[in-house]
Amino acid sequence: MSIRVRMVTAGLAVCAAAAFGAAHTPAAQAAPTDVTATASVSGNTVTLTVTNNAAKRIGCEIVGVPAGGAPTNVVFGYQTPEELGALITAGSSKSLPLRISQGTPPAPTGTTTIPDGAYDIYWGCTNITLPPGTGAAEEFWGTNPPLTGATPTVAEPIRVTVPGGAATPPAPKPDAPAAPGLPAIPGLPNIPGLPEIQLPAEICTTSSCLPVG
Repeated sequence: MSIRVRMVTAGLAVCAAAAFGAAHTPAAQAAPTDVTATASVSGNTVTLTVTNNAAKRIGCEIVGVPAGGAPTNVVFGYQTPEELGALITAGSSKSLPLRISQGTPPAPTGTTTIPDGAYDIYWGCTNITLPPGTGAAEEFWGTNPPLTGATPTVAEPIRVTVPGGAATPPAPKPDAPAAPGLPAIPGLPNIPGLPEIQLPAEICTTSSCLPVG
């Protein structure tokens, strides 16, 4: 079964061709905690995990831009494919891999290897009512952009740094100080594979110490 997923109205040139259409039903006021998003970075791979606590399936649009830059300068992102299985069902979470934007117009279909740098992630999700046209009010969650025709539920984008998640190598340990040379016992052969028998520099009793050698 395939569906036409109406994407969030992005207002971004790179996403305009695949954006959610304008709503034909009244928009409901969304509860901010119904849909939330968290980002994770492992090396040069960036993933946005979306948690759907709303009562309906949702589809999402995500864009990543250089930190502090214009949100139209999209480097990578994600857009829910037009198929039922790609939607995030009520009461579930889904980790969405972010991909490099490519093509004309650009779409997030490239590699998941994100170039090094700091990025701001903007995201938006809307509930998808099946079958379409049932008159259910549309709800929106996320930042502005990509939500341009609805009240955003999140004020700021998510800042990430790539690469990330790499383990810090342990600091090298200082070399152990070399032990001072000790005299060998004269007359004993040096057996290959065994350490040379050595004596301490002096032998001490309870009352005095005598040098060896």
